Order: sequence, then C-alpha cells, then structure tokens
Amino acid sequence: MARNLRFKGFDELGAVLDALPGKIGAQVLGQILRKAEKPLIAAMKAKAPKDDGDLIKAIGGIAGRGLGKGTQRYVGPRRGGPNKGYAGHLVEYGTAPRQKADGTSTGTMPARPFVRPAYDETAEQVSQIIQDEVAAIVADGFRNVTRIK
Repeated sequence: MARNLRFKGFDELGAVLDALPGKIGAQVLGQILRKAEKPLIAAMKAKAPKDDGDLIKAIGGIAGRGLGKGTQRYVGPRRGGPNKGYAGHLVEYGTAPRQKADGTSTGTMPARPFVRPAYDETAEQVSQIIQDEVAAIVADGFRNVTRIK
C-alpha cells in the first residue's frame, strides 16, 4: 500500500547542512578533539606506574599527521623534545626474556597496562563529548537558519 508522506523543514535542513563544512572545519574539529581527549589523558596518567615520572609527564595529545584522512589527535606517551615517553610501549606490554650474545639474561619486564584500561574506562565519555560538541554546532546552525527566515 503506497502512502503519501509530507515532510516540512527540508529547506532549513539543507541550509544547515550546507553551512556545516564551514562551521566544522579542521580547526574546530581540533578544538573538539582536544576537549574530548582530556578525560582519557587524565585516566592514563592515573593508571601509569608511579615509579616512572618521565612517563607520566610525557602522556598527552598531539595533532595527528592525517595525510588527507581528516583531523586527528594521537593520545598517549609522547616522545621527543621535553617528552620522554620512549618506553611507554614496553611498560604497556612488558618484555619477553632476552639474552645477550654471551648467554647472560637481560631479564624481563612484566606488562603494566595503563593505556588500554584508561581507554576502556573513558571511551564512552570521550565519544559523548564529541557528540555533544557537534550537536551543539548543528543546533546553533538550526537557530541561525530559523532566525534568518
């Protein structure tokens, strides 16, 4: 059975969607992602082993090198400059037994995960921050379009 459906507001919706690329540019997305990464960074710092102050200080976010993939942020132990997070992956995953050429053991390091537990703990919160920020931009777009008419 065919039914005729009528929708109102397509002109307004079209105007809002046409304006979104300008309102949600790389700079605005970067600001949204910087705001959203804060709970994850705080959780990583709280879960990182306390005996390694350099690792805790190195945890943060940096702009991703997107290579045409859009705006990105990398969050975790940073390396280079004042940041000394070079061994973050070794702390997270641990090390296997290793031996030197002369047969002596260099030992092992047990895994002490801090990145994955922090991610699991804050993934919903980070996602919600991003959704709320984008929704606010879209809602603002609707307010501006309806004000014009």
